[in-house]
Amino acid sequence: MSREVLASLLLLLLIVGAWWNIRAVDSLSRDMLSSLEESEQAADKGDWAAALKAMDNALERWLKADSYTHIFIRHSEIDSTADAFYELRELLLSGDLDSSGAAYGKLRYHIISIQEMEHPSLGSIF
Repeated sequence: MSREVLASLLLLLLIVGAWWNIRAVDSLSRDMLSSLEESEQAADKGDWAAALKAMDNALERWLKADSYTHIFIRHSEIDSTADAFYELRELLLSGDLDSSGAAYGKLRYHIISIQEMEHPSLGSIF
């Protein structure tokens, strides 16, 4: 009987951990995507200072989450997302409006991909 109880508790712990992970990645993604949207709108208006500030808010949120990301997210995804952040930051500092749209799209893609990878699907369960 005690093995069944222990197994049930372990299964419950795994389910709660998965639920917590999904909520954490959704919150992180939502915050960063919101700041990126604000940044892109400011860049479209030519307000480079506001665009940089909003993008830096997203980057700061990403960097502060390293205790989470470095445990739960693949290192290759961490590296490619960080690279996309700094590529966009470089473009915003240079005022390169022509290339910034693609850089925003690339960063948005990486953030959404991380979010989708952390959500369970039938393919990831079986």
